[in-house]
Amino acid sequence: MARTELAILALSSMFTLLFTAVNGQETPVGGISDATTDQGVQELGKFAVDEYNKQKGTEGNPLEFSQVVQATKLGDKNYLKIEASDKGEKQKFNAEILVKPSGENEMLSFAATKH
Repeated sequence: MARTELAILALSSMFTLLFTAVNGQETPVGGISDATTDQGVQELGKFAVDEYNKQKGTEGNPLEFSQVVQATKLGDKNYLKIEASDKGEKQKFNAEILVKPSGENEMLSFAATKH
């Protein structure tokens, strides 16, 4: 249990660092400034929500993808802040997606966030 809490804390800290503007820049280092309109980023966000629904078996109450509101790309990994509806209530989630050289996507993490 403590290991899970440490992983969540580490992931939250990483997202805080990634999404904090550096040296007065409006877009974080590695940030995608047009994430809300970038079709590829939006497709990754939809993939993340679909994967979450598959893994959690949420057939009766699946999350409904709205949009990616923020994205950062570091190498083959994409860190997304996703807006999705859970039973009609909009919430935000952090997702980490690995885009493999073959073009295949793998969701590494997906968790609710308060920010």
